[in-house]
Amino acid sequence: MLMKKIVAAVLLSVFGLAVFPLSGEVAYPAGRAAPAASGHDPVQHCLDLVQLNLARKIAPALRVTSHPVQSPPKDLPIQCLAGDLNEIKSALKNQIANCERKSAEEKAQTFQFGCRMVKNEDYCLNASTEMLTIASLPNMDYTTFVNRAAREFDWYKSNGSQGNEGNYKAGTTRFTAYYSPTAIEASADPSDVYRYPIYAAPEGLTYFENPKPELGQGCGVDAVTKLPIHWCIDNKNGTYSALPTREQIAQGALDGKSRRIAYFRSLYDVSSFMLEGAGSVNLRQKDGSVENVLLNFAGTNGRPNNMIGDVLKCENKKIEGSFAAYYARHPDEAYRDTVHYNPSTVFYHRGVSYEGVDHIPITPNASIATDPTSIPTGTVTLLNVPATSACGTTSSIAVAQDIGGRIKGAHIDRYTGAGPGAGTRANFNNFGFVFMGVPKGAGSPVHDCVSKPAN
Repeated sequence: MLMKKIVAAVLLSVFGLAVFPLSGEVAYPAGRAAPAASGHDPVQHCLDLVQLNLARKIAPALRVTSHPVQSPPKDLPIQCLAGDLNEIKSALKNQIANCERKSAEEKAQTFQFGCRMVKNEDYCLNASTEMLTIASLPNMDYTTFVNRAAREFDWYKSNGSQGNEGNYKAGTTRFTAYYSPTAIEASADPSDVYRYPIYAAPEGLTYFENPKPELGQGCGVDAVTKLPIHWCIDNKNGTYSALPTREQIAQGALDGKSRRIAYFRSLYDVSSFMLEGAGSVNLRQKDGSVENVLLNFAGTNGRPNNMIGDVLKCENKKIEGSFAAYYARHPDEAYRDTVHYNPSTVFYHRGVSYEGVDHIPITPNASIATDPTSIPTGTVTLLNVPATSACGTTSSIAVAQDIGGRIKGAHIDRYTGAGPGAGTRANFNNFGFVFMGVPKGAGSPVHDCVSKPAN
């Protein structure tokens, strides 16, 4: 969208930033931002230390290994089950469609389960197909489905974390949950009420799963953490460039390169929406009609994400009451805390359902996010988590269909759905165990391999 004529200007006293409403839309001219270098800004220095500490915590040196379950019908925790047959069938159908689209080269890629090297075609496509066949049998119920899957698949138990981590013991996996928030009010066009844009992915946005900057791959490393930057712009000439920060984007760095797809009422709404990575908006049109639109994650600018909570701690500031209400009263602080001090931004595209990695539609309670170096995307899993039941735990089948920047190592993030109820169910943080299913006899042996449970 082209910039429109400047019609007014408002001074932001905290930074000395000029804010120019453009027929309602706000732009932040370059060259007037407060100094952000760590040596001159104690808040920025504090946030840099947060990112350094986070980088150490979420980057395990070794992937989580697994070992075979010798007698699955007896040794799998399937005494107390909690699941829905229609939900797992939906997740399996979506996974099959995704796996079928993969190239021959992708299907031939392998992952090590225990001491066997299994092809993607087996643990992704064939496992989901066989599992769906069982789930679709006449008069099938969830308990019968899980018990039959226990008999007809080879199962591998994740060795979990390598050591005790706070309340999580060695050998266990951390379980959390996430959800899609209630629809946010937005507009297709800027106005005095809807002033703050969110963006579609710029042309050439590219993701490197494991870039090696020392070999000239990707677009460099983060200045603070020294970690490789995964999201880059493909310049179409064999080179790649890092993307601008959120503040630089607000100042027009992507004008003409990235389309504004919606406008929100406040910067805090934008920040909250980006935190979830996807969500729905009630999008007001010029004719006054309102369209409910689902916006899915299309990538990021590859910059560190400074959470508002961390920013407030580094500012040594406590906000009483609603963050949304506070920032509505203090737009200058909203800019500082959500734009100036947070270089990360998320790009979006329209969708017909909530999506995980590789645009896989995700299903409430049957889709999980994993670290793909420990549980590869497409893997059928059996999850065993603490619960109020006669067994003290419950088990259910789920499919690895999403990833997350903070989902590393022995960590599962389960999708609970959309709306307030899903938000309540997503308030979960505990430990449990994970089992991965592959077709009987799949894979080839890895020589000189010893597969055993973690101590």
